[in-house]
Amino acid sequence: MPMDKRSEAQLATVFPGLATLVRNAAEILAAEGTFFLVVSGLRTAAEQAALYAQGRTKPGNIVTKAKAGFSMHNYGLAVDVVPYLSGQTGKLNWTVNTPQFQAMVAALKAEGLVWGGDWKSFPDYPHFQMPQLPASPTAAMRADYGTGDTTAISTIWTKVDSGIYVA
Repeated sequence: MPMDKRSEAQLATVFPGLATLVRNAAEILAAEGTFFLVVSGLRTAAEQAALYAQGRTKPGNIVTKAKAGFSMHNYGLAVDVVPYLSGQTGKLNWTVNTPQFQAMVAALKAEGLVWGGDWKSFPDYPHFQMPQLPASPTAAMRADYGTGDTTAISTIWTKVDSGIYVA
């Protein structure tokens, strides 16, 4: 099985169609001997706010431009993934211009996912999100999100399935 328990726990929090695409890419990569970890899936508004504060009002480097409600992670429509240096465990490879990272990017993009590394203003190399959606949540998505409870997320996923938010 190409996905470890930590990755599967993250995939259990995201839109099922996204989880399927990530698993498909993982299986292809595993056959080639490359494995990755899903480090982040669905984020609550509080988790996103804490990440946004990093490097601004809290210690650390700035890692996101998205405030709470403005990240596809808040909707379960994005994941952050990083390949292992070798095998299925151990050190992660955060270096984009390496064979493992580039193989991972190619496999996930081949599944149709949008790569944050292609963004010009603020590249987000570990980030992949659902295709055919806007890069950031629309006003309609944010209105549907409300407080981000499970009912709101379920409504958003139903609308994604029916193509309502198509970019």
